[in-house]
Amino acid sequence: MSEIPELINDLALILVVAGIVTLIFKRLKQPLVLGYIVAGFLVSPNMPYTASVVDNASVHLWADIGVMFLLFSLGLDF
Repeated sequence: MSEIPELINDLALILVVAGIVTLIFKRLKQPLVLGYIVAGFLVSPNMPYTASVVDNASVHLWADIGVMFLLFSLGLDF
């Protein structure tokens, strides 16, 4: 059986960290956008003590998709 591609592993890591940070920031009554930024820092390859994404190309792909969703959700608020 083949292994799961790195792109899917990176997505799973990003979603799990974003979910945990979302719960923490909701409990602290802080803006969720700030929590998503903190989650991005936590999964970045520059953080030495946390699990990070493997492929730098997938970081750019997921960052672009994340910006699209962020702008879409902000547009829905307006």
